[in-house]
This record gives sequence, C-alpha cells and structure tokens, in this order.
Amino acid sequence: MDKEEVSKAIKRQQLADSLKQDSIATLDELISRYQELDFIKITPNDHFASVSAECIFLYRDGHFLACIALCQAVAEAIVRLMCERSKFSSVANDYEKSIETLEMTKIEPDCNELFKEIWKGRNDYHHLNPNIPIERSKLQDIAKSKILTLHKIESKVFEFAIID
Repeated sequence: MDKEEVSKAIKRQQLADSLKQDSIATLDELISRYQELDFIKITPNDHFASVSAECIFLYRDGHFLACIALCQAVAEAIVRLMCERSKFSSVANDYEKSIETLEMTKIEPDCNELFKEIWKGRNDYHHLNPNIPIERSKLQDIAKSKILTLHKIESKVFEFAIID
C-alpha cells in the first residue's frame, strides 16, 4: 500500500468508529421514535407504501424537516391520484383546488380535513421560511403529527377487504 491508500484507510476507519459511536449514543432515541410509529406493520401496501415507509425512517432517524416535507408531498400525490381517478384532471396539480373539488363532489373516502391538516405550513417547510420552528422537540412533534395524519389518510384511501 502506498502512503495515500494508507491515509484513506485510516480516515475510513476513523469515520467508521465515529459513526459507530454516534449510533450507539442515539440508539435508544431511534428505538423510541420507531416504536411510537408501530403502525408500519399495518400500513396498506399501496402505491405510496415505500415512500410512506421512508417518512417513518426519516422520523425514526431524527430528520424531522425532511419527514414533514415528504409527508406533505405524499399527501399531495394522493390528492392528485384521487382527482385523476375521479376524472378531475383539470385541478389535479393544484392541491387546494383539488381538495375543494373532492369536497364539493363528495368523493369518498372523505379525508378533506386530514388533507388540510397535513398541508398546514406546507410552503413554510418547503421553502424553509424563517418562521418554521428550529427547536428539535417542536419539529419532532410536528413531524409525528404529520406522519400520523398521513397514516390515517392512507388507511382510509387504500382500505380494502378480502372477500371469501
């Protein structure tokens, strides 16, 4: 091994040691956050299941801003899907108009209030406006609220029953 390869190997090992220490130090927090969202076992295997699971992993790993933004993006995609399937393609790319259209035409399931709840502060989080909270505990509470709301939406929209 030449000097450069030895240096890279040493840096790699130092990084591995640092990451292991960080992981061990935060393991209890990761477990606690993951257990708070124990419903992952029953999230429907819908079109958005893998992205919804990613929301859970972001929350578990403490990436609260990313979790909030991704939950809102998934809700937006579900609204768009509902509009497209209901032949309201003219409003499918405008979330607020789409929700109004779904509400006025009484499309089931009625998730309009849940969609509005998850949308609160959307532009603030997506544009990182200065009024968003920076305290981790507040962000964690908001992220948890958004992910629980998203789960309620998915449970209603993608509900199914097995018929014998």
